[in-house]
Amino acid sequence: MRHFLLFGAAASALVVPAAAWGLVFKPSSLPAGKVGVRYHVVIHVSQNGHHPALGRNAPSYTVDCFGADPTGGFINDCPKLPPGIRLEPYTDATCAPPLTRPACIVLTGIPRKAGTYSFRLSAPNLDSDSVRGILRKFTIVVHR
Repeated sequence: MRHFLLFGAAASALVVPAAAWGLVFKPSSLPAGKVGVRYHVVIHVSQNGHHPALGRNAPSYTVDCFGADPTGGFINDCPKLPPGIRLEPYTDATCAPPLTRPACIVLTGIPRKAGTYSFRLSAPNLDSDSVRGILRKFTIVVHR
């Protein structure tokens, strides 16, 4: 399944860390995985403990592994995920909706190849009117 990041008034890339904008990714680092063993990690993205779109006119807010770099150019870090791991939208009792809860995604699947995999997640910056996203780098180490 492909996810879509709304470009336009709902997105902007910054070189400054996500925390400087008030955007918090939890966990801030990802646990290691093991080849052949199910991997399932939920990432909560929030601003002051709430979904970043709370109180704003944002019809679509999607955290994903593709978006825009600081110059507005398209990035696609989805192929940098460990083979067998995919990123999906996620909702449970701790995640939006409603917008009083964080936005969530899940990294899930069964890793097929050992290695160190670094990728970026992109979240829209609702305080900007340009075509960019807030980028946060993550690394997953997959052991044999």
